[in-house]
Amino acid sequence: MAGSNEFGRASLIRGTLLYSAFLILDIAVIVLILVVRTGNAAFITLAFVAFVGVLLAFQVMQHMRDLGATLTETDGVVLRKWKRADLIIAMDSYYLTVGGKVFRVRPEDWIHIDEAMRVRVVHYPHTLNVVSVQERH
Repeated sequence: MAGSNEFGRASLIRGTLLYSAFLILDIAVIVLILVVRTGNAAFITLAFVAFVGVLLAFQVMQHMRDLGATLTETDGVVLRKWKRADLIIAMDSYYLTVGGKVFRVRPEDWIHIDEAMRVRVVHYPHTLNVVSVQERH
């Protein structure tokens, strides 16, 4: 379990750094738009970029909250199991729905879990970043 927790924490830190980098880039674009201001279309672009910035800030906040949070467990039956490609044709992601929550899991966990199986998912409470998935009997 300790190895899984380290994997989950490393994933959480990577997510925090990635979303933070995108947020900094977003803020730089907002500043650039405000400085250049080359017409009315700039305000449409500014509104869109600011909206994306709010979404990125929310993700950074959730990841930061989880860095200090204790792990949570969700017990329940797997209601749905599926996979999809994140980048259209590359990088498959694997998902489970348990207890009304959607969890993204590692392929090695996903392959051993079936629909209607009772499982315990150990995860961070705000991002639902999964540490481990175990079958319950």
